[in-house]
Formats: sequence, C-alpha cells, structure tokens
Amino acid sequence: MKSESVKIQTHNIGEILRAMGMDDQHSELHIIAAENSNVGLPIPYPFRSDHFAFHIITEGQLLVKLNLINYQLKKQSVLMLHPNTVRQYLEVSPDCRVVSISFTPKYLSGTDINKKNIDAFDFLLSLVNPLISVSISEADILVSLLNILKYKIENDTSLPFHDDVIINLFTAFIYEISAYYKSREESMEIKGTRKEELTFRFLKLLPQHFIDQRSVQFYASTLNITPKYLSQAVKDTTGKTAGEQIDDMISIEAKILLTNPSLTIAQIADNLNFSDQFSFSKFFKKQFGMSPSKYRQTS
Repeated sequence: MKSESVKIQTHNIGEILRAMGMDDQHSELHIIAAENSNVGLPIPYPFRSDHFAFHIITEGQLLVKLNLINYQLKKQSVLMLHPNTVRQYLEVSPDCRVVSISFTPKYLSGTDINKKNIDAFDFLLSLVNPLISVSISEADILVSLLNILKYKIENDTSLPFHDDVIINLFTAFIYEISAYYKSREESMEIKGTRKEELTFRFLKLLPQHFIDQRSVQFYASTLNITPKYLSQAVKDTTGKTAGEQIDDMISIEAKILLTNPSLTIAQIADNLNFSDQFSFSKFFKKQFGMSPSKYRQTS
C-alpha cells in the first residue's frame, strides 16, 4: 500500500485562503485584491491545486516554480496556473502586490464560454508559456474587471440576477485575458488541426493518469485512435512523442519528490508505481544520467 505522505498535496481554494488568513468569498470562485495580497509565502512547499488561477502583478516581484521551471513575475506580468501543475512560491519582494482570481473547472463549465466559444479558454490550456507581460492599460482593464467582480461577489447578494451578473463579469474577464494571451502567441496563425486537437486532449489526460497508466496504448484507446497516430500527432505538435511526454511527466514528479529529504527513494519509487527501487533508479538514470540518490545530493 502506498504511503499517503509521499504524495504531492493538492489544495482547494479554501485551504489556500485559510493559509493566507483569508475567508472564502465563494466556494468555486475567489478574487484577491492588491491591497490585501501582500501575504508572504503561506505555503512554502510544492503543491497542486484543484482549480485554475491567474496572478496579475501590480507592484514588486514574485518568483514561482511551475513543474521545475522558474518564472520571475514583475509589474504587469500575468501568470496562468492550471490544475495539476505543481507550483511552489519561492520568493516574494516586500512591495509585491498581486491581483488574483481562482476558479474551479466546475464553475467554468457553468458559464456560456463552453457553449459559445470554447476556443476562448481551450486556447489557454494549450499554452507552452503561461507567463505574459501586458501593457499598463491592459493591466488596468484586468484589475478593474476583477475589482468589480470582487465587489459584486461580496455585495448586493439579495439583488435579482446577482449570480448572473457575477457569471457575466467572470466571462468578460476570461474573454479579455484570452485575447491578450492569443495576441502574443507566435503560432496563433496555425489553426486547430486534427493533430493539435488530439495533442491537446492527450495533454489534458496525462496529468490525471500518468502514475498508473504509462502505455501510449491506454491514451490512444481513450482517444479512439492508434498508438502510432497519437505518437506522431504529439511529436508533430510538441516535438516529442507521446511516450516521451509520459516519461517527462514522471520525471518531473520524481524530481519534485526527491527534494523532500524525509522520503526514501524506495517510497518515491512505490508512489510512482515502479515495481521496485531498482526499476525507478534505472528509469531516472536513463532520463538524467545520474541516480536518484546522486540527484538528491546535488539538488
């Protein structure tokens, strides 16, 4: 039986807010305004979330690690966080101010975005780079939308159509921020081909199943295509085969778990569903040219 202690924790919106000393506004949607966002590093360890989030930096700097990649956020930076992305907040400047929105996939599905223009959000899910820089006027628009949304969540709750107003304000924010991301995407002119669509669907499945399902056959069967076609589609779109993407996901998880000195390599191997420690070490050495214990010593 796998030890629960070796798993990377997943936090919901309420748990993150409580760590920051804040109360929930809404179980599936929350806005943090700049004036109360200087909260330091309430969760110092790597973790996942069950929700999406956008961070807009209005002052100062913030250093965040996403899936082992560092992102330096500064004034007018916008960062998108997906569920299942392993994130760790490393450094925050004393003058850092952030306006953030967090929302669950369930709340998103309750809007008209999925019915009228799924591209407005699906485009964001397929981004290679989740960090962009916006102009002062664009940042002002995003912050203004979120401040209005925050006010409406917290006030006028007895007015007719209160929930509808909130959903429409939220939808406006998603369209606005999607436009900014899309305008900066260099490959924007490439339309959504069949291979890109399959790659997007594969990359959505991967974080949910990679520990227990490592064969390309599983993902191909789920998508009703052949393993060969899936691997070629993923390689044409991302530069790596489906099998290489699976190995990359396992490698990221392994590296993150190895940064926790309280976990034995045997525990990590078990949690990642390797048959034994030797198999895990063989896989890790093939990926990185060193053993897990050596990586632990040098990281």
